[in-house]
Amino acid sequence: MAEMGVNSLKAELTNPARLYMWTVQIPGIVGGGDENSMMLRCQASSIPGFGFGEIKVPYKQTAGFKVPGKETFPQTWTTTFIEGEDRKVFDALWGWKKQIVNPTSGVGADGSSIKANIYLTLETTQGTIYNKLKLSGAWVQAVPDTALNFTEDGAIYYSVTFAYDSIESMN
Repeated sequence: MAEMGVNSLKAELTNPARLYMWTVQIPGIVGGGDENSMMLRCQASSIPGFGFGEIKVPYKQTAGFKVPGKETFPQTWTTTFIEGEDRKVFDALWGWKKQIVNPTSGVGADGSSIKANIYLTLETTQGTIYNKLKLSGAWVQAVPDTALNFTEDGAIYYSVTFAYDSIESMN
């Protein structure tokens, strides 16, 4: 059995993964947009979670037992982008919005043309990729109100919720 304690942890985990060593890439942004700017301006994100449903199997007069059921995951993912005076984030999100539903005609595009793959890449402190997640079939689901006021000195941030079909590790 392995020895437990701080020294054992230090020896085992010499270089923990860092919260700030990641990028978000959206190649071929639906409706156009500067992919590089969107990658650089993504300020906050998360690693999507997952879980499993359960199947309860009764057995005689006991409580029975459980086995894993269908995989579950939220199918939504929220990121935060910082805006510049060049409007690159707004333009990319607005362009995607117009592809989902045309503001003039009110008609929406077909499902495949409004979706893109998004890549969340996690890096080591040396800059090499140790994990890359692909969110397939993603689209902009919600961009909530962005508060503005005269009492604060700060930047404009857009919180963006993406919906997605599936997630996989590219490693």
